[in-house]
Order: sequence, then C-alpha cells, then structure tokens
Amino acid sequence: DKVIAAIVESTGKTVVFCDTKRLCDRVTENLQDLGVNAAAIHGDLTQAAREKAIVRFTNNDLKVLVATDVAARGIDIDDVACVVHYVPPIDTKAYLHRSGRTARAGRDGWAVTLAEYNQHTTCRIIQRALRLATNPPVEVFSNDKRLKDLNLFL
Repeated sequence: DKVIAAIVESTGKTVVFCDTKRLCDRVTENLQDLGVNAAAIHGDLTQAAREKAIVRFTNNDLKVLVATDVAARGIDIDDVACVVHYVPPIDTKAYLHRSGRTARAGRDGWAVTLAEYNQHTTCRIIQRALRLATNPPVEVFSNDKRLKDLNLFL
C-alpha cells in the first residue's frame, strides 16, 4: 500500500479497485495509516455513506476512493488522475470499465495494475486482447524513485 501512496502523491486523485469489500476496507485503513486521505465504497456501506464518500472525492476532500466494481458503477467523476487495479480484473470488460474512470474529457490519466507473480498470465491475456503494450512486469518497491514520475516506467 506504500506503492499506492507514492503513486497518489505523484499523480493526484486516484480510484483504487479491489475485488472484495474486506480488501477495500483493509487498503483504505492502510492508506489512512500512511497519511493518505482515503475512503472506501462497497456494498456493505449504506447508500448515504457511499454518496458522502463520492461527494468528498468529487470536491477534492479525499485523495483516494477505494472501491469494488459493483459500488463504482455509475460513478462519473471527470478529474480522476489515476486508476489502480489493486487486483487485476478477470476480464477485459472489467479492465476497460475500471480504466475508463481516468483520462476523461481529453485529459491525461494513468491506469496502473498491481499483480502478484501468479497473476501475470491474466495481465498478459488482457494486454493482448486490448492490444496494449506488452512490456514485461516491473518489480517495484515503495521507495522506488520512479514512483515520483510514472513516465519513467514507459
């Protein structure tokens, strides 16, 4: 989660996608412990709590919104600088839906996928299906200076 904190510091407003509600809560707590202003949205929260988090994120009171795919449906926020796939999605539609939260209205944006070694095959399948650059995976630690400028990974 220190890697995400460094990415947020370098890029700005970020949506982090997790595959479970429990993981959303854990990532949110870890980011908050690191001093990152973050909130989770998922199905176990009340509609009022989810809406409050979205309003705070839209108004720049939150730097990070940690969400499940289901909770993030229908969210339309124009100035998201980065999307982080905390767990790679299983299919290309989910990847496109998540990644489409950034780079809206002609703006630049980042889509970053965090993957364990055993998830590389899933990532390759998505890369090929979407005709994305198939650069080899890069091992990154939270103190990696390239996190200050994600362009260094290109």
